[in-house]
Amino acid sequence: MKFLELKNYYMLYLLIIVFFTVSFLQIEDYSSPGFEIIMLALVFVLGAFSLYYYTQNEDNLHKVAFVIILLFGITCVFLTPINDISDEQEHCTRSEIVSTGQILTDYVQVPNQTFYGYLTIKSIDDLAQNAGNNVFNTNVDDGKIDYSPVYLNSAFSQNPFYSYLPQALGFFLAKLLDLNVIWMMWLGRLFNLLFYSSIIALAIRKAPILKFPLLIISILPLAIYQAASLSVDGMFSCLAILAFSYFLYFYKTPKIKWTDIGIFYLAIVLCGLLKSPFLALSLLLFLVPNEHFESQKQNIISKLAILPVLAIGVMWSSYATTVLGNSWRGEFFAKNHVNASEQVTYLLSNPIFAIERFLDPFTRLPIVVERFFFFSNDVRQYTSSLLAILYMIFFTAFSILCPLDEKFDIRTRVKGLVIGLIIYYGVIFVQYLTWSGVGGTNALEGVFSRYFMPLLIFIPFIINKEFLEFDREKILLLFLTLALSFISGMVMLTVSVKY
Repeated sequence: MKFLELKNYYMLYLLIIVFFTVSFLQIEDYSSPGFEIIMLALVFVLGAFSLYYYTQNEDNLHKVAFVIILLFGITCVFLTPINDISDEQEHCTRSEIVSTGQILTDYVQVPNQTFYGYLTIKSIDDLAQNAGNNVFNTNVDDGKIDYSPVYLNSAFSQNPFYSYLPQALGFFLAKLLDLNVIWMMWLGRLFNLLFYSSIIALAIRKAPILKFPLLIISILPLAIYQAASLSVDGMFSCLAILAFSYFLYFYKTPKIKWTDIGIFYLAIVLCGLLKSPFLALSLLLFLVPNEHFESQKQNIISKLAILPVLAIGVMWSSYATTVLGNSWRGEFFAKNHVNASEQVTYLLSNPIFAIERFLDPFTRLPIVVERFFFFSNDVRQYTSSLLAILYMIFFTAFSILCPLDEKFDIRTRVKGLVIGLIIYYGVIFVQYLTWSGVGGTNALEGVFSRYFMPLLIFIPFIINKEFLEFDREKILLLFLTLALSFISGMVMLTVSVKY
């Protein structure tokens, strides 16, 4: 399609983002709407270009994903206020520590004090003290990096060091180039975004089928928001999507190579050490037709490899649990009586209570849906029920109606459903054991929907029916237009709340 032939889609996109903008603007925004108008114009240009680029690269969706993620992600890198994303202050501390070459963190007693902490630099504490501020209402961004030693009480020591390598590279470059302090955060976010967009592009390119659903999942507003931050959630999410893409490759490839099986498991291990229930993605091998393996030996060995993968996950989880309390969480656990073994004992002793908690993931499902548009952190949180409800409707329609290039039989869909539920319940169960007080009545306490971002790919895989006839080119373009509208809605929500 030529640029002007997309005018109907441009108009629809513009109407939707104007609607979102008007819905989110606060009374004070109308008195001086200059910045809001500039940002509205910017997201329209980004979205219009993305639509046009898609029409010129329909056979190269990995490029489309890469471009869309970078365009809107870079906007979020600079737009999102200082350390405003959930737990970003702690991710910031760990990023700086890794940038110095430390693989494991040292939780040491603070000199001349009775308490413990992690050694970092004063500029990290300065950013923490200005968390939630944008660059227009603070001067911290104008100062040079202050290397004076400071001890902070939390640094995500339970996370593996590799999950901070992209961010740490940004911090290292900011130091090397003697940039202002704000550039540590901005470059850290930028390299994190580049990692996410690159892995997603690799995943979509590798997948022989379901490329368009992978594109839509990868540009979920919350996914871009997290990827354009110092959080590790973007990394775990893209690695999970990469593993799923390799499963799709196995599903369609008559002769699987050992190298590809190795990459599949590597992605799962790197993802699973961040979110252990996602180690269950390895079970996707049981959905691959047996005749696609090079030999029976390869079939058996590749499936038996699940056991050492799970063993690695258990060993890391054991280590992570021991250091989890080396932060503000230690006091929180003691105050709220958080104890995993006692929680299990309580559930086994109270079967009716246990059944109620087992049903929580479904009875409280609206909370999970709304939290897909839950931004910032507990102190400065902002969300939009409007975006959440409309996106749920959009994604349900997309999952059912999107024309897929592969028809999965009912047995494969059911197996996929079981694996998806194992991961879904696993995430919630782990959080319940490690975050809720013994006898806690809400299994979703401490659970955020960003933990489930990669799981969304299971939904069209399982429920797609495609029972209506559509023009494939037009319906996919419509779905992309709507998906871009929600990303822009997130940006305008941030502008309204934070500026």
